[in-house]
Amino acid sequence: MNYRIVARFLSILILTITASMAFPLAWALKDGSDDIRAFLLSVLTGLAMAAVLHIAGRSSSKDELGTREAIAGVAFAWVVASLQGCMPYMLGGYIPAFTDAYFEAMSGFTTTGATVLQNVEVIPRGILMWRAQTQWLGGMGIVVLVIAMLPLFGVNMTQLFKAESPGPSLEKTSPRITDMAMMLWKVYMGLTVVGIVLLVFGGMSVYNAIAHIFAAVSTGGFSTHNASVAFYNSAYIDYILTLIMFLSGANFNLHLAAIRGRSLRPYRDSEFRFYTVVVAASIMMICAVLLWKGIYGSFADALRYASFQVVSIITTTGFATADFALWPIFTQLLLLALMLVGGCAGSTAGAIKCVRFQVVLKGAAAELKKMVHPNAVVAIFQGRGTASPSMVTSSACFITVYFIIWGVSTLAVSLDGNDIVTSLSAVAATLSNVGPGLAKVGPVCNFAGQSAFAKWVYTFDMLCGRLELYTVLVLFTKDIWKK
Repeated sequence: MNYRIVARFLSILILTITASMAFPLAWALKDGSDDIRAFLLSVLTGLAMAAVLHIAGRSSSKDELGTREAIAGVAFAWVVASLQGCMPYMLGGYIPAFTDAYFEAMSGFTTTGATVLQNVEVIPRGILMWRAQTQWLGGMGIVVLVIAMLPLFGVNMTQLFKAESPGPSLEKTSPRITDMAMMLWKVYMGLTVVGIVLLVFGGMSVYNAIAHIFAAVSTGGFSTHNASVAFYNSAYIDYILTLIMFLSGANFNLHLAAIRGRSLRPYRDSEFRFYTVVVAASIMMICAVLLWKGIYGSFADALRYASFQVVSIITTTGFATADFALWPIFTQLLLLALMLVGGCAGSTAGAIKCVRFQVVLKGAAAELKKMVHPNAVVAIFQGRGTASPSMVTSSACFITVYFIIWGVSTLAVSLDGNDIVTSLSAVAATLSNVGPGLAKVGPVCNFAGQSAFAKWVYTFDMLCGRLELYTVLVLFTKDIWKK
């Protein structure tokens, strides 16, 4: 392991995070609020951290970045980004405890949306904008941003991109990784701008539109209101955010291909169709149950709230327009299942991802067919080709490890006296980067009442979920550190 090159990469990342504080600082200056001091002190802290890391890595060469260094650099990127990201909360006194401030920052950068703030409406707008911006930076990936804006690592940047990018496979849409990263960020920013315009047209202020779209396109879920999106009580806003979240839960390579080809043909993709079917079927089932149980009196209302919550949960955004913890048990269980499914590979969504479930289900169907026809050669078709046995095994292993971490973390947080529903849903919500769970961490509650120990478990789960388990877990193996 070449620690110098890792330190050099982290110094650039810290500088990027620190520079991005200029945007929320502008809102603080505009309002003349007391969070100006917090941002200025945070900038000084960030510059000091970057200087120390730069000195530590100044003798490194750009050609020294290999697989091990890329994995370590990406994993530690989210750790140090959250350390810098929590400074405005702590230095401003808005979240004075380090555990809580770090939890909030990690929740932002991993686009989880779990919070310890009990009354966000008393927090200055600059801090709330920073809170929303951490999600936006983490959505497409802070490492991808560094690759796009600061191409200082030469030919080995593929390792960084592959280690950070969500999904089971890396699809190259350009021969150069820097060009690919830049194109993905352009699509991401384009969707952001369109969403802001649509929300402003619906009556939102520019500030709130920016904050909510930052959270929607990143599938993060932080809001500037205690009641989340329910504050607006607007069907128009609900459906606009539902659309933005749905698009953000799809593979961004599809959006890029559709824009380039000026065609909807890319959306014939197998995983996107599976994702769409799961969303549509879930909406119809929940809508039917809500009408059957008399939760809503009209089909329009049931469809509106069911659509919003299904898309919000499966894309791991975590916005809320209703307290679904009070809905019938069937709908809660279905939403809990959707937390684990997640969006498409290559999206900003978290959780297991649709493509893995597709591959494993097709693999299971192939095994059943082989029981009847032992000598048959059964091909597993995925997309425009066939899924290799290694892809099936990899997907099955990922899901297995995912549930092991879920189980171990649930046992751990239950030691603090959490009931079974709270324990299961809180871990599912953080490991899948969703945000709200059920019971004590439901959509109208938060994680403030959880113990410091539980919060560190959730923080670890958020990091694992955002980096798709292996990038974090491999750090606990000796092979990555030894020669």
